[in-house]
Amino acid sequence: MDKLHQIILSYKEDIIRSTQELIRINSVNTNEATGKPFGVGIDAALNYVLQLGKSFGFKTEYYDGYYGYIEMGEGKELVGILTHVDVVPAGNIDEWKYPPFGGVIHHNRIYGRGSLDDKGPIIAALYSMRAVKEAGIPLNKRIRLFIGTNEESQWQCIEKYLQIEEVPSYGFVADSDYPLINAEKGLLQIKLYTDEKPDFIVRGGDAFNSVPDYCLFKSNNSTIEFTGRAAHSGKCWQGENAIVKAANSLYKAGIQNDIIDFIHKELSEDCFGTNIFGVCKDLESGTLTINTARINISDNACGLYLDIRYPVTALKEDILKQLQFKCSLYNIKTEVIDFLPPLFIPKENYLVQLLLKVYEEETGLKGEAISTGGATYARAIKNFVAFGPLFPGHEKMAHKKDEYIDIDLLIKNTLIYCKAIATLIKEKKQ
Repeated sequence: MDKLHQIILSYKEDIIRSTQELIRINSVNTNEATGKPFGVGIDAALNYVLQLGKSFGFKTEYYDGYYGYIEMGEGKELVGILTHVDVVPAGNIDEWKYPPFGGVIHHNRIYGRGSLDDKGPIIAALYSMRAVKEAGIPLNKRIRLFIGTNEESQWQCIEKYLQIEEVPSYGFVADSDYPLINAEKGLLQIKLYTDEKPDFIVRGGDAFNSVPDYCLFKSNNSTIEFTGRAAHSGKCWQGENAIVKAANSLYKAGIQNDIIDFIHKELSEDCFGTNIFGVCKDLESGTLTINTARINISDNACGLYLDIRYPVTALKEDILKQLQFKCSLYNIKTEVIDFLPPLFIPKENYLVQLLLKVYEEETGLKGEAISTGGATYARAIKNFVAFGPLFPGHEKMAHKKDEYIDIDLLIKNTLIYCKAIATLIKEKKQ
């Protein structure tokens, strides 16, 4: 293991440079007719990672812009590491101190959209595979690094993969928190809409999984911009919702609309949806959260988009029933846009215990499985958990302005992933 440490330290400048280069590719999902399912930027980022893997001597596979993978090792059993190159929109670029697609280094941090979610971790995982290869560790299993392209929206990439490719027996997702995530809340992304045709416009938000930091109101007489603070939907209480601020102000000013009334009376600043769902929580994963993610009100559309993360022991049908009842009081209709079932793997599971042991040995910290409101690829494949890259006590900058990854922690992640791979290929599944 000391040899692995030395090898990874020798890669430090390469790891930094590769992370910067990947960040500089604008890989926000677009709907433009480019011949690529999620846009040319995402496709360019995918190909960048695949070419880097090929330069290390690994087998690579590209599938029509939907996904790619990089594989090493031999044997019947396949172990997976799941990542993604797509990123959420940067929002108002003028409000970033450092360019969102610049990969700028300042105070030992690499800044840019995706630096933490999930481009830095991709590079860490890839260089960890390279280190295992260079160290000459015998590989009696195959290690496959999956690179997704649609994780931040509807997961079409991994759905396509599971239809076509071999499914790993077990593995981890490099897209969450340490020590390890064994429980992820269920996810419901829902559109609320009415047939109203108001004589004003309200627009705000870019994505379901981000707290909106802007909202614009326009009428014949005025234009008002409301600002907030972005955060990940899974931790929406850390943000300041600009849509909610706008709706509350408009309601108090006498602007009448069913959607605005609903936001003000039922959602407002309560991220836990108690007016709609009561107190909905469990010991395994915590309390339900609801993010007012996007709004589009004009003379030909009235839509509101909600992101709900519900406890692992709650039922999707019950959540929908309660929401639909409240919406019916405002003549609001509902449409489920996306749904992901919750993830729960017992703490006694062999994979959980194995990875926590690696974490403890490399950090000297207590390893304990925790829950999250985030949604990772772990819930897409059986026997997967989320493992890093964010360490306890460090601010979660994913989906926020001036997102960054600390360089020392990027290198630490590479070492942890490297030792996780070395451990997983030696252990037998129990």
